Amino acid sequence: MEVEIFTHKNCTECNLLIEYLESRGLLGKVKLVDTELYPFLALERGVISTPSVFVDGKLVYAGKVDLYELEEILNGNQVSREFNKEELIKKFMEGVVDSFAATAWLYVNRDFDSFMSQRDFVLAVTGLALSDKVDEGYQFLRDVLVKDGEKVLNEWEPMMLKNISSNFVREIYWLYERKLPKESLFSKYPLEVFAHWLMVRGGAVGRVGLRIHPLSSVQTMTRIAKVYSYLQENYDSIWDRVEKEQRKLKEMRAVQ
Repeated sequence: MEVEIFTHKNCTECNLLIEYLESRGLLGKVKLVDTELYPFLALERGVISTPSVFVDGKLVYAGKVDLYELEEILNGNQVSREFNKEELIKKFMEGVVDSFAATAWLYVNRDFDSFMSQRDFVLAVTGLALSDKVDEGYQFLRDVLVKDGEKVLNEWEPMMLKNISSNFVREIYWLYERKLPKESLFSKYPLEVFAHWLMVRGGAVGRVGLRIHPLSSVQTMTRIAKVYSYLQENYDSIWDRVEKEQRKLKEMRAVQ
């Protein structure tokens, strides 16, 4: 059995997973792949969020990993899940908002028909990858999201705003290594620049996955302006949270 885990050094869940596997004496049973060093391999394998865990080439977990289930798998035990149709949408959207690429792309483009073609990711985040009713569950979920996707996105909008804003601030932290005054930040990143950033960051590498919407698109810019306003209103609290998170990550990496 080959188990590959795609990770990123600035991913909290990745570091917690590695720490757990090490504490259980299981780290030697997996192959770690750094998405920062091997981005095109990650793209080739359909990695949308980290950590992504592949078992014999099959994507089993994306973003959130059930540590006890994975331990069972690594110990050679069979793992299977029952699924409840009523919980599938919730599990799917939890997986989406755990992935910045998925959140940004869906928030801007509102296209579940295209997104659901990322079947392996969908199965991994919903738990269907470990179910014996994969096709039934996937088709049910796809039908609901293609029909009622806008309603679902509206319901999950608060979490999507938080995800996008937090990731923007996180990247500012990495770029400047210090907190920019609010006026300075939004002077450097007016709404049009923020809109460009958001459209490009949503799962795009080169022209792969790239959808640029004209700034004259009222619907698109209205949605992006909502994120921008949320970011402005919550900048200080988001920065404090990101700074604490990044300091903890550095401490974790120093121990490993």
